[in-house]
Amino acid sequence: MALDVVLIRVQEDGSTAEVPLKKTKNVFGRGDDCSVRVPAAGVSRRHCEIEIADGSIVVRDLGSSNGTFVNQERVESKPVAGGDLVSFGGFVFVVQVNGEPGDIDAELMYEDGLPEEDAGTGRPTTASHPTQTGSSHEPLVPAGEMDESSVVEFDFDLDDDEDDQPPL
Repeated sequence: MALDVVLIRVQEDGSTAEVPLKKTKNVFGRGDDCSVRVPAAGVSRRHCEIEIADGSIVVRDLGSSNGTFVNQERVESKPVAGGDLVSFGGFVFVVQVNGEPGDIDAELMYEDGLPEEDAGTGRPTTASHPTQTGSSHEPLVPAGEMDESSVVEFDFDLDDDEDDQPPL
């Protein structure tokens, strides 16, 4: 049975946006070669990958500076299911599989999906404190000290062309 997987981006203000995953391997990052572009300072060029194969969904960090989290736990590779929360670079997504979960409380899911702190630095890794560093050992840069023009507004006008998914 084929899985219909959609990431629902949830935001603090309660708004949502759908990101359908149509490929077997979906690479998220700032780079032009990523299948889902996320033009944000806290996101690495090739940040993470979500692979859908053989009836399972696996999230893999691709050596990102700031980490990839599943249900607030920093992961290298982890299977996920409908209702799990995936976050990176201050963004939080609810995994929706074949339409489940159907009802999503975006504000609550956003809060529940943000990692509380990074084990390496002990500092928050939330959307209000994304990092712009080359190494996970460098200190976090407060949001007010970085250019967030690409973080605040971007368009979710998704194209149905499987080979050319627009920026996130």
